[in-house]
Formats: sequence, structure tokens, C-alpha cells
Amino acid sequence: MEGMPRGSSTARSNVCGGKLICKRRRPKSQFLNLPEDIQCKVLSELPLKEATRTSILSSEWGSVQSVHPRLRFDGATMCGRRTATGSKEYTQEFVQNVNTVLQKHNGMFVEDFEVKFEFERELVVHLDNWIRFVTDSQTKNLAFDLVPDEFRGRHDRYALPAELLGCRSMSRLRSIQLSFVSIKLPPCFNGFPNLRKLDLHLVHVTAKDLQDMLSSCSNLEWLSIVRCHLEDELKVDHPLSCLLHLHIAYCEITKIQFNAVKLKTFVYRGEWLHIDLSQSSELKDVHLYLDDFITLELALTTFPTALPTVQNLTLKAAAPLKMPGLLENPRKFSQLTYLHLDLMIIHEDAGNILSLASYLRAAPLIEKLELHFGSFALPHYGQEPIRSLPGCRLNYLKNLNVMGFMGSTGQLEFLLHAVENAPALEVLTLDPACRRNVDHQGRTYFTEMVREIGIKHLGERVLPTTKLCVL
Repeated sequence: MEGMPRGSSTARSNVCGGKLICKRRRPKSQFLNLPEDIQCKVLSELPLKEATRTSILSSEWGSVQSVHPRLRFDGATMCGRRTATGSKEYTQEFVQNVNTVLQKHNGMFVEDFEVKFEFERELVVHLDNWIRFVTDSQTKNLAFDLVPDEFRGRHDRYALPAELLGCRSMSRLRSIQLSFVSIKLPPCFNGFPNLRKLDLHLVHVTAKDLQDMLSSCSNLEWLSIVRCHLEDELKVDHPLSCLLHLHIAYCEITKIQFNAVKLKTFVYRGEWLHIDLSQSSELKDVHLYLDDFITLELALTTFPTALPTVQNLTLKAAAPLKMPGLLENPRKFSQLTYLHLDLMIIHEDAGNILSLASYLRAAPLIEKLELHFGSFALPHYGQEPIRSLPGCRLNYLKNLNVMGFMGSTGQLEFLLHAVENAPALEVLTLDPACRRNVDHQGRTYFTEMVREIGIKHLGERVLPTTKLCVL
């Protein structure tokens, strides 16, 4: 037939109503013609769930799981939607599907191995086998996240096999994330000399075993310990010369002391305790989120000594202020340039906010101060006298930002002290607090009143070079 394409293997024709219709055939996949190492590389970039689906496209791709170097198993991926989450059938289906994938593994290297599933005693045998798989496959990154939805009150944990902790192949690991497990080091523990990242959450371990384990991590760069109750000191005298980031949260411990010269960032959440990072000569960023009270005296007599090189400090805590004036002879932050104070001050102490000027006195190089007041205080109506303190030059302060501004007498006293002693101040920002127990009209009225108080008392006192922003 004239006009019909010739020599084409990708087109076929039909005649409909006297018109020639050419339909394109779907081209044959050329993926299988690629070299095997290229196939493995392409498939390894897919998530396991997507890689598994490729077996539907061709029977020759059925073993794709065995070349996937990143094995991440969780209930949503490995179990069907029809199986009820948390049921016995759900657990059985998860175990069966994980084992199926691992059985197809042909002994090739696996870079990442991750399991995320709520711990049950029935899983112990399988978890032991999966740990053995990790040692045999020379895995670099291991994650066992076994935290149940309701973990409070549960004292059971998955116990890592002691004989496997002593296995030399475990020393290849570069990253370990363990949640809801218990660790007991064997006498023949070889350590983790190649470990870069360690994340422990709800782990049962003694202070001595944790100290010995950390002491074996000579190349550790990132450490997080959350809800691991040692009931003892967390003290590591062995030098962790590569440690850069340290995060400790909600652990029942009595002291924190590390020998980490290159530590850059420290984050702590929980009750106040003794912290000694005085050997961390490169520590720059510190974030302290305290669940209890910390007095002005305690903060300014301990932090400068424990954190001598800190440049950026965030402190969130309840702060009783029992004195209206400056703290006598506070220790100095020799390098502090940024300070963020998020303070809960009870109503009875609102008149002593001026004493927070002691923080400014303790930080002569401060450039930026952010204050967040999380309590209510009555606005200044003009009857109370506004007190002042002796001058304290803040030659480097350029930016002062106050959130939760209510125009109270104590807040005005502090701000006036700051602006009068900061010749280089460029921006003063006041963000009025929002009252939650009134309607929209009441909130609007309160905000406007606070704005007027701020402008009235501070507008004429700031230098012409300072920009006053009342939000």
C-alpha cells in the first residue's frame, strides 16, 4: 500500500474509514543490554520499594533486590494495606518479606541496612539473624529503630548479641543508629574504629560500657544520646579528637564531661546538671533547653567556665530573678557574640528583669541579643519610677530583638540600660506579646497600647543611627 512506512519494526497500520492509521509500537526496553555493573548502579539509586517493583516489568529483573546496596525495611513498605497494623499477621508478614529479600541476596556488598518496626519478643530470633546478615554483608551504615508507639513503662529491650559485638566485621561500621535495644559489651570487644556517627535512643547500657564503647570510637564525629538513663556520670576521658557534634537529651545522668578538642556544637535538653566541656577549645555553638529553674547566679558562675570558647549561646529555662540589680563579679564569656535567652519569668519576679543586664556585663563582645519573655507582666502606666544601673559599655552590640514585649516596667528598665550603653546599636526590634485570654478586639487594643509604650519610652532614647522597629 502506497504511503505505508517500510522497514519499520516499531509501526503497524490499520485502515479505518478509508484512512491509513499508523500506530507506534512500544519500543523494546534496552536496559538489559547495558553492562551488568551499570544495571546495578542504576537500580541501586532507587529506593528499595521502587526497585522491588521493577521485578514486575521483566522476569529477568526478579533478582533486583540482591544488587540493591541500601536495604531499608519498615512496616509500611513491607506489609500490605489489608493487614492490620500491630496484629500478629502484620508481624509475620513483615518478617517473611524481609527474609525473602535477604535470601535473594547473593553475597554482594550492602552499604545501608535499616529496620524500623515496633519491638516484640517474637522478633528476637529474626533480629539476631539480621544482625548476622549485617556482619556478613560488610554493611557500613546500620539502623535498628524498634521503638514502640507506647514505650513508657516498658523495660524490655532487644539485646544485641554479645558475640556479634565482638565480631571484627562490625568494626567496619561507619554509622550506627540504635533505638530500644540493650547493649552489654563482651570481654573481647574490638570497638568501632571507623565509626563516624552514633545515635542512641532509649538504650539500656551501663555508664562503664558506654564509656568503653565511646572510647573505642576514635574517629567519631557525631554523637546523640537520648533517653538513655545511666544513673551515673557520662564521663569520657579518652580523647575523641574528631567529635564535632554532641547532643544529649532527657537522660538521667549526673554529669557530662568529654575530652573533645574539636567539638563545634553542643545541644542539651533536660534537667540542670554539671557540664564540663572546658577542653573543647573549638566549641562555638551551645544550645541549652532546661526543664527546671536556673538562677542568674548559677548561670553566670558556671557557664563561662564550663563553656569558655562559646560564641553562640541559646538558653531556654525558667529563671527566678530575686535581685533587681547587677550580679557582683560575674565570670566573663571571652568570645560570646550571640546570646538568645528564652526565659519563663513568674509574675512576682517581673520587676527584677533589669538584673538580666548581668548577662550583658558578662559578655563584653556581644553583637546580637535576642530575648524571649514567656510570661505575663502588667504594662507600665507611668506611676512606677524607672530605675537605672551604672553604665556598662556594650561597644559591639548591633542588634537587640525582644519577643514577648509587654511594655512592663522591668522590660523598659532593661531596654533603656541596653540602648544607652550601646553606641553601635543598629536595630532594636520589639515584638509585642499576644494575649490569648481576650478576643480579637482586645488583642488589637493591647498590642497598640504596648506599641505606644515602647515608642514613647524608647523612641527618644535611641541614637539617630538606630532603627527602632515595633512590630
